[in-house]
Amino acid sequence: MIRGLGNFSWAAWLAAGSIGGCSGGGDGSTDATGATTTMATTDPPATTGEAASDATTTGGTTAEPPASTSTGTTAAPTTGTPTTGEPTTTDASTTGGTTGALGSAGCGVMNPASGGLTIAVQDQSGQYIVSLPPDYDPNSPYPLGFAFHGRNRTGPNCQDGDCAGFQAAMGDHAILVYMTSLGGTGWEGDGEREINAEFFEKVLEQLVNNYCVDEARVFAAGTSSGAHFVNILGCRFGDRLLAVAPVAGYLPEKEDCVDRVAALVIHGIADVHVPFGNGEEARDFWRERNGCSDETAPPIADVHAAVEAEPESHGCAAYQACDVGLPVVWCEHSEGGYDGTTHGWPLFGGQQIWEFVQSL
Repeated sequence: MIRGLGNFSWAAWLAAGSIGGCSGGGDGSTDATGATTTMATTDPPATTGEAASDATTTGGTTAEPPASTSTGTTAAPTTGTPTTGEPTTTDASTTGGTTGALGSAGCGVMNPASGGLTIAVQDQSGQYIVSLPPDYDPNSPYPLGFAFHGRNRTGPNCQDGDCAGFQAAMGDHAILVYMTSLGGTGWEGDGEREINAEFFEKVLEQLVNNYCVDEARVFAAGTSSGAHFVNILGCRFGDRLLAVAPVAGYLPEKEDCVDRVAALVIHGIADVHVPFGNGEEARDFWRERNGCSDETAPPIADVHAAVEAEPESHGCAAYQACDVGLPVVWCEHSEGGYDGTTHGWPLFGGQQIWEFVQSL
């Protein structure tokens, strides 16, 4: 995997993007200006359907909500002030970010299909959506981002708002894919994990062979069951992925991993469906795997205290001394989500993930 950071300062990135604030409206859009935005909040929607359970003990049976309707502000710690400096945030659709584009076999293929598509996986028909930038150029390699829905949801649900801000932040700059899980209602449970891993691999090959993909800038994000699956993909497909961003997920696999990936881990402080400690475990796995120290900027204790003190807020911390090209960033939030808890994908998530990917 080709990665480059140069003299990039992670504390500076946090100052410019995370600590500055990325809050959004009810449609899942985000404020990309870096200014803290405060809006009136609404209660999470009433839940319907199957009751949620702890995915760490059931093998992944968590029922998922519609997208959160709350908005958020960034809780800025009072100590651990980030250093100065700005990250490179050039349009990756034309520059390939800071690494230099690695064009795929699909570069030059004219008029590739977009919208709802299908692909055969074992004896099933896998459904997925491909979103292309409005000015898609078949000769310019684009970042490729996958977003995975939660249990009992679909790829269209993820695109339409469950994966808040993902489409809004990246739709003009990257090829985006939203798959609907096979083998069950989620991604990682019994009867789901292997067929969905095969599904992902087939869709990835389809995109690489038929679209102009920057193969050095393929990344995956997901929420709840989708986040569990993203942690699996980071382990199994570290040689194909640049970064992973699990949102409200736990760590189903950690043995026999292939290569390594950058990681942005997001979790709600009052998540009772996938407990906060499960997110910390996933975070610590990526931190140790990527050679980071246990120090962060700003200190995690300060971030946590600030988020606890302010409802509908979030804060992030970057681990220090990680191996080159393999940063690990931890974000926690107090945004209202599923079932009156902070479970789910917060409204700042899509913009935060895109800024992370752009900085690699």
